[in-house]
Amino acid sequence: MPELLYPENYESMKPKVHSMAVVGHTTSSSVRLWARAYKSGKWWMLVSEKKLEESVYSLSNKNPEDIQKQHSYVVGLKSSQLYRENGLTCHFTFEGLESERKYYYYFIGPETCERRVELGSNHKHWFRTLPKEPSRLRFGFYSCHDPYSVKPPSEGAWESFREVLEDREAHFVIGGGDQVYCDTNDETRIQDVWSWLRDNKQALFEKYSDDSGMLDETRLVNYFSKLYRTYYRVYWNFENVRAVYRRFPQYMIWDDHEIMDGWGSLTQEEREEKLSKRFRDDNPERDYQLVMLMFRAASRVYWEFQHSHNPCTKIDLEDLGSCQWDYSFDHGDFAFYALDMRGHHDCERDSFRLLGEEQFSRFQNWIKSRKVAKKEAIFIISPVPIVHWNETVANTLDIGSVKDDFMDEWGHEDNHDERNKLLDLLLKFSDRHQVPVVVLSGDVHCASAFRISHSDRYKKASLFNVTSSAISRHPASSLSDFIMQGSANIAGYDGYYEKLYSVAGKNNFAFINAYSFEGELTVGASLYRSGPESDDLHQKYIPLV
Repeated sequence: MPELLYPENYESMKPKVHSMAVVGHTTSSSVRLWARAYKSGKWWMLVSEKKLEESVYSLSNKNPEDIQKQHSYVVGLKSSQLYRENGLTCHFTFEGLESERKYYYYFIGPETCERRVELGSNHKHWFRTLPKEPSRLRFGFYSCHDPYSVKPPSEGAWESFREVLEDREAHFVIGGGDQVYCDTNDETRIQDVWSWLRDNKQALFEKYSDDSGMLDETRLVNYFSKLYRTYYRVYWNFENVRAVYRRFPQYMIWDDHEIMDGWGSLTQEEREEKLSKRFRDDNPERDYQLVMLMFRAASRVYWEFQHSHNPCTKIDLEDLGSCQWDYSFDHGDFAFYALDMRGHHDCERDSFRLLGEEQFSRFQNWIKSRKVAKKEAIFIISPVPIVHWNETVANTLDIGSVKDDFMDEWGHEDNHDERNKLLDLLLKFSDRHQVPVVVLSGDVHCASAFRISHSDRYKKASLFNVTSSAISRHPASSLSDFIMQGSANIAGYDGYYEKLYSVAGKNNFAFINAYSFEGELTVGASLYRSGPESDDLHQKYIPLV
């Protein structure tokens, strides 16, 4: 029986982030700043209108509170006690800021640190608040960050993404899912956490069971959480990733690889089989208990590293069924809604398998609200595309290792009822208010753009699905283009897909631009694809009106 490893030593050969920052939800007057520290203790986040002077940011023996008192350009200072049990992460919200203003921020450690200013001493940690009444919209979109899917590990298109964001002065960035991969990469020298669990489950049962055989669930979730945190620390330890995260406001939503490949599209029996071993008598009930404890850990760490710097929603990590991972936010005359397709995804449910009934109801209330009806355009983040793969293929080859991939799809026949309800909502809204709707998606490791229409109703609707994937994951083969959906009638729905663009075999990302001039709205997506050389960057502009 294998001896359990000390979880802090998981993936011991990989370089890991020790301290880093993420600019989160930002408005014209507020910002949420997230940070991870390298040690426990009391830490401060300081926000300043100016760069701190050399003699000030070294701090010497000065307390951060004294710095705030002595310098009028320090506009905010907050502290938090960090513990290893919460992943050494924290987030701070600062309000009362001025619009369109550049602010520097500094992450300051306890007196026991050799250097008090852990982040910000080189003044490269800064953000800009958003305009009060923006005349245009500019943001980046990416998905599927997996530098370990290739040998040697590679940032893929991240450097080009950073340069485009800087050159085009992006307001913010949306991460559309799979910001880390906790599975699938055994062949590239990084551990699949579910393979590890299968190989070590007997040792876990032995160590974390009492005399009656009952598992200590709290201690197991703590153990598993440390494993999941390792993936974030490994995957986010890339220069251009950290540069984008610390500079531009980030909005994130998870997909399956933050949990388990195909999470939600596997039955209970199939999830149990993830832990089954040949030539031994397994206990499926106990295995499934471990699976669900891993889900609790994955959810907890997703909250710590991603969702905690999104707009606030109701989260109770002791009651995952009540958690709201979906959220909305506004940017002037543009509205956004991020759909959660994993937290309540269950292919064995009779209806609303992808979103769950409560989330669908929240989204329906949002899109029917008066506030949203007055917007110039709305953007929906759907981690899995509404349309991408050929639906005939998805419904005939949903077997074996690709079963869950196709069952994830809105176009899979098991999800048609829910998809049709969603399409009716989006098309009816766009037709009634003559507001364009753009769905942004990732997941599929290719890029594409489609216009979606109804055959005889909603004639004034403008509905598009733009997919950008993957920014650093090894892209799908260029041959994948042959199994993408073409222009065709929608299977199981009285509508039509018009294919506008597709590309496979390249890392890619998207940049969305929208503005109104003399009463005429322009919305467009620039899909960038990157080759093996840093200067091999190509752009395809797609009008979305």
